[in-house]
Amino acid sequence: MPVTLPPLDTVSFDAELPLQSRPLDALPARLDRETRLALRLLAAPTETRENSDPLLLRVEAKLDLALELGLLARHQGHPSQRASRVGLEALAWHAPTSITVGERLLLTLFPNVDSALALLLPVVVEYSQGDGEGGSVVKARLIAPFDDGSRESWERWVFRRHRLGLHSR
Repeated sequence: MPVTLPPLDTVSFDAELPLQSRPLDALPARLDRETRLALRLLAAPTETRENSDPLLLRVEAKLDLALELGLLARHQGHPSQRASRVGLEALAWHAPTSITVGERLLLTLFPNVDSALALLLPVVVEYSQGDGEGGSVVKARLIAPFDDGSRESWERWVFRRHRLGLHSR
């Protein structure tokens, strides 16, 4: 049965993404370094220029491979893909377990199913409804996880995915 996710009050996109949550014991003093770096990569321009230097493209491809290999050692596997809605200030997803309103969670979100690149996002649950099968449909607000540079990267990525969703309809 398809899951209906709650609407978000900002620009958002829908996707099936590897995502897992765990209780947030303490809000990290600053955003995890890996997440900041991942956001910079996600926000980087994706189009290749016609006059790109082939040598530069090869070096970039090798750097991408080295990054993936390093991340694979840290993230041994992806969590299950979940119906997800990602917005500028909030996220919604279908959780496999019961989650209650007010819970503080740390989401591990993999923006690409083929990559070990992960975002660690602290959230507080604003809405949770049981799905009748032991899981929950959840909406959660981000808990100030970004510094200024990371905020801009997050917004670029969400807007880019939102635009891609509009073009694919």
